Amino acid sequence: MDGGTEIRLFDRRRNPQDWTDVLRPTECAVFLKDRTTSDPVTPGGRPYPDPADATCIVFECLDAAQRYGEAKVQSLPRLRCEIYDAEGLAHPPLLVIVHPGQREQESGTPWLRRRRLIAGALLLASVLLFWVGSRKAGDLAIFLAINCIFLALRFLHWDFGVKHREKETRRRLEEHRKMERGDA
Repeated sequence: MDGGTEIRLFDRRRNPQDWTDVLRPTECAVFLKDRTTSDPVTPGGRPYPDPADATCIVFECLDAAQRYGEAKVQSLPRLRCEIYDAEGLAHPPLLVIVHPGQREQESGTPWLRRRRLIAGALLLASVLLFWVGSRKAGDLAIFLAINCIFLALRFLHWDFGVKHREKETRRRLEEHRKMERGDA
């Protein structure tokens, strides 16, 4: 397993019982999931018969975990590998690895541009609706214009949130790499 150790996520016989309490600060855990359903799968790519038996694979360093994940998705393209640090599921994964043919679909890049275009179209529609409402004293047009503005703001806020999460993940990834090197 390229230096990884498979452990159960929760094991009543282990002390400590939870997987996050087993990891040292520089270690990483690889979670293998079905790419379409996000259900946990075994290292062989099969679903667990009992979800309580789910495991993760612990690696000493991020690079080893990344190499393992890349090899797994090459051999089993339907897999998605998520790599977490010792803080566990409290934060998004440090890295998400999918088969190269699925990266663009998984990243959500097409929606990045769509959100901005939708917000722009809604703002333009609101200007047109305000104009129509002022010319014909239409309360409905003004009501719709205001709602278009709020909806556009929601799309922009969504876009900001996605960018912020990605920036935070990059920051955490860099901090983890520094900690592994001993720079922290």
